[in-house]
Amino acid sequence: MQTSKTRLPLTVAALGIVFGDIGTSPLYAFREAATAAPDLAIASILGVLSLVVWAIVLSVGVKYVGLVLRLDNDGEGGVLALANLLKLNRREDNPSRWLVIVALVGAAMLFGDGVITPAISVLSAIEGLEFAAPSLTPYVVPLTVAVLAGFFLSQRAGTHRIGALFGPVMLVWFAVLAVLGLVAIAGNPHVLVALDPRHGLALLSSDPARAGIILAAVFLAITGGEALYADLGQFGRPVIARAWFFVAMPALVLNYFGQGALVLADHDALRNPFYLLAPGWMQLPLLLLATLATVIASQAVVTGVFSLAKQAMETGFLMPVSITHTTDQNESHVYIGSLNVLLAVLSIATVIGFRSSDALADAYGLAVATAMITTTILFVAAQIMLRRWSRSAAIAVGVALLALDLAFFLPNTSKFETGGWLPVSLAAVVLLVMSAWRFGTGRTITALDERARDLADEAALFDAATPTLERPVAFLSRSGTAVPVALARLNEQIGAVFARAVVVSVRVMGRPRIPAVEQITVERLGARVARIELRFGYMQIVDLPATIAPALHDLGIDPAAVVYVTGTERPLMPVRIRSPDDVLWAIFVVLQRNGARPADRFALPPERTLEVGYRIAPGGG
Repeated sequence: MQTSKTRLPLTVAALGIVFGDIGTSPLYAFREAATAAPDLAIASILGVLSLVVWAIVLSVGVKYVGLVLRLDNDGEGGVLALANLLKLNRREDNPSRWLVIVALVGAAMLFGDGVITPAISVLSAIEGLEFAAPSLTPYVVPLTVAVLAGFFLSQRAGTHRIGALFGPVMLVWFAVLAVLGLVAIAGNPHVLVALDPRHGLALLSSDPARAGIILAAVFLAITGGEALYADLGQFGRPVIARAWFFVAMPALVLNYFGQGALVLADHDALRNPFYLLAPGWMQLPLLLLATLATVIASQAVVTGVFSLAKQAMETGFLMPVSITHTTDQNESHVYIGSLNVLLAVLSIATVIGFRSSDALADAYGLAVATAMITTTILFVAAQIMLRRWSRSAAIAVGVALLALDLAFFLPNTSKFETGGWLPVSLAAVVLLVMSAWRFGTGRTITALDERARDLADEAALFDAATPTLERPVAFLSRSGTAVPVALARLNEQIGAVFARAVVVSVRVMGRPRIPAVEQITVERLGARVARIELRFGYMQIVDLPATIAPALHDLGIDPAAVVYVTGTERPLMPVRIRSPDDVLWAIFVVLQRNGARPADRFALPPERTLEVGYRIAPGGG
């Protein structure tokens, strides 16, 4: 329970983790939106400001903080958390299949966001050299690459080691945003009339041909909104709401209005209105603060991608890879080395390819706009399927939210050729990988189930046979009810019969965390055979030997003497590619051969782990 002593530290911490992305939007959002306007007349600037502030209020304040954050899966948020809340991966009806696709599209788009956000955020901050140190302007791209390289190299250390700085730095950042904005507004308070939404509507109606371009640029001001939901599990809605309404939102609005007041007074300031808000002596310190803020924004996004990838692996949407838990205090703080390298290469390549935040802005909006639509669809579906709202109320709210999302999504589609292709291409690859993994594992499980023998029926046969091996063995089983393939093969091929055998199955549930008292079930199947079922949440660390040790003691087995045996499928590549199914299977084969083994995923001791392989024909047969 939060107390007055803990609320303030939690609120400050949330500023760094949750609002880093949207908090750095003033570096480029207003500039892009004002540039998209037909001219720099007073009506145009006021119209842009009106659209920006009402986008922030409606999309972030009303949709996310007011509505979406109230729906969680045991405290966790995000598209995959919603998918697990609805148990979509266990439903076979047609609507659920479509909702699974929606969830996967949303997740894939957020992976693309993990590439683009560090690139545009850091690049836009370093571009301040044009004003703080003009002689260094030619080195903007190399310096951005250097900052990104250092940032991704530092990921192995873990968020918690530098996380203590995030909140205070972002608090300073938001304070500076507010002060710079207030000073400029004081010089031209007329700019505040843009709070009237009619100015924004007038701008759109005055030039319908440019309305889409303007809305696509305005959307850059809210591109960090999705992070509020993804980071729900770290702080909870009350903390996020306080940080948003009392710190982040006022600071952002004041800074945008300050930029607008500056451009109204000096049109030339549109070159970079954010940095030109500051006096000359302050621009270099501001650049350093902005760079640090964008690194924090990038950290929040990359941490979110790691957490999303872990959820996808544990719930069967992505192949398992090696995961390092950087702290035992927070299960969501994970490091995925292979994914970190991939993000680093793609993010740096994006900077080198686009070379400016102006050019990269076209690539930025489409991924997040799509993710926001998927969140709306799943949110409305959850309200209906969980019967929290009446169907008519849910549909009415859904139509309103989708209208808001589509107002930003449709204009962003026009930017496909000038940069929008990047997030779509990245998302398409991720979606193909997730689809192939889902397809391949489904066929593999079906093939194994067809030739499986019931463990309870076979237990008596193992008890009757004379043991040939005295060492206790724990077999990992996918189902827990069938004889593990590894056990069957060892018995068939070399006649191995074990004096003590334990069959262990691990189930990852649709909840983020399972209490310790509910994690383990033990069943004796015979004198020498027992079955243990483990249940974990998709956000939990799986340390299998430590979890089953008490149960082994109760069975009279020394945990330190147990040999762990895992079955390793070796799917065979199809000889010819004749159909889409063959393509998916071929991709699955590549993924399966490069994925992490159970020994890595479940913390099995390498010196006491044996892998038994078996082949699976193309198509799972």
